[in-house]
Amino acid sequence: MDIVTTLFEGHYDKGVAALVNSLVQSSFKGKICIGYRGSLPSWVNQLQKTAKGYIVGDGISVVFMLLDIDMHFGYYKPSFMKKVIQEHPQVSNIYYFDPDIVVTAPWHFISSWTNIGVAVCLDNCFPMVHHNHPWRKEWQKLADNNQKCELNYYVNSGFIGIHKDSFILLNRWIAFTEKYKANKGDLSLFEKDGFRAFKGDQDLLNASMTVSSDLTFSIIGTEGMGFTDPVYLMAHAVESVKPWKNNFIKQMVINGHKPSMAAKLFFNYCQNPIEIYTKSQLRLKKSNIKAASILGRIIG
Repeated sequence: MDIVTTLFEGHYDKGVAALVNSLVQSSFKGKICIGYRGSLPSWVNQLQKTAKGYIVGDGISVVFMLLDIDMHFGYYKPSFMKKVIQEHPQVSNIYYFDPDIVVTAPWHFISSWTNIGVAVCLDNCFPMVHHNHPWRKEWQKLADNNQKCELNYYVNSGFIGIHKDSFILLNRWIAFTEKYKANKGDLSLFEKDGFRAFKGDQDLLNASMTVSSDLTFSIIGTEGMGFTDPVYLMAHAVESVKPWKNNFIKQMVINGHKPSMAAKLFFNYCQNPIEIYTKSQLRLKKSNIKAASILGRIIG
């Protein structure tokens, strides 16, 4: 059984809806477990309610789990995945997607990927982190683990797929998070500068991979999340202004920011089966992003 997980609060409910739509269109079969703070999204009223959750398509159930935690959701990813596994001991593969990702590949590709190893994609900012990089030495120091590491890559924590044979990685990721907190790490925010070995949950995932020479990792490049072409697997809208909040023409004129491929693809998953926008609203959104794209080509 495949289970997909994600976490959201506030306006990210629109991103979750697009993620769910993209999973349906990818022919995903299984359960989607959604952890959230605040209120349920209004679009749940479009779904068929059952005693245990909702039905969103043939062979797809959705469960919402209200969470009472005070840390940034980024740091809670491994704990949430572990919680879901404990409640669903029959799961064979578990996946986490950030709520600003849409899936563009057929699900059978993603589902079979975890048979090769823990499925992850390279980060867009720090794709290359040598096995002898200062960050890795800091990570090993925190773990009191000096085992040989041959990894030279740094992955984005917005997506991970894990087969049951590799679930131990989640315990290591959680242990790093706890050690980071014990060493006065702030779990309420992310740091930005590259001088820090610990800047957020992404470093903690990569740290746990550093001390996991007993596990196999299957790493796809920056194209895996649509940071570079071809965008054949998924698209991750990492920009600070999310597609559903963005006035693309305004962003282009004021800040010179062209619409990303991930932003464009988001609007391909706004109608079926969950309607995020009415047809007229969606036409306006697509017109806005199209005009901004044309303007971007003109300005250069």
